[in-house]
Amino acid sequence: MATNFKNVIAKDIGTVRTPIYTTPAANNTTVLGLSLANTTDGVITASVLLGDGDGSVVAYLVKDMPIPPNSTFKPFGKGEKMIMRADDVLYVESNLNDSVDVILSMVEIV
Repeated sequence: MATNFKNVIAKDIGTVRTPIYTTPAANNTTVLGLSLANTTDGVITASVLLGDGDGSVVAYLVKDMPIPPNSTFKPFGKGEKMIMRADDVLYVESNLNDSVDVILSMVEIV
């Protein structure tokens, strides 16, 4: 079983639900870390969602979390991880356009 460590970087996420990462078909992914950085000078709210491959089920991991100006929120802590199955999609959205930068660290299990 091969493992591939990866980072995904997404900039200027705004009010549109934006897919950050989709687990490749026939793989599983373990999310090791996720950082949401508020790049504005005001408080924003951000949400992280997980959806299945066809989009029929999308659920909030974090909903409308306030992030202070020029600060970072990390929804995973103290060794917590999240498993994503084949074709699952991780989304991020904010209440303000071009306000969140995202860094996702993961390992794909092939």
